[in-house]
Amino acid sequence: MIHTFIPGTPVPQGSVNNYRGRIVGVTPKLRDWRLKIRTATLAQHKGKPLDGPITVSLVFQLAPPQRPRWPLPAVKPDLDKLIRAVMDSLSTTKQLRGVITDDARVVHITAAKTYHGNPGVMVTITRSGVTE
Repeated sequence: MIHTFIPGTPVPQGSVNNYRGRIVGVTPKLRDWRLKIRTATLAQHKGKPLDGPITVSLVFQLAPPQRPRWPLPAVKPDLDKLIRAVMDSLSTTKQLRGVITDDARVVHITAAKTYHGNPGVMVTITRSGVTE
């Protein structure tokens, strides 16, 4: 199991494009956020990347605006785009090692946005239905 909190302002990831073999659409802020997630989760998991069915739980803690419209963060950034940034950070690529072999291995995911706590994301990764 991997369970860690990554402090910082969560950064959403929109759609990225591949142009002549290069990934475009990744801002420096997003690149730094993804590296922070990758580094923190790899520090928690020293072994080979997890393979097989995986469950992921994410809790994004956002800084509340001065005058929130609602008690819950039903505002941007979109939850699905926040999830996308984390999942790409956890996955192994040709260039970078991640804590999971591929985000296609995720069979169950829960995610939430909250105004409670310091800004960042709580990441919990467990194996699903696999006895060790």
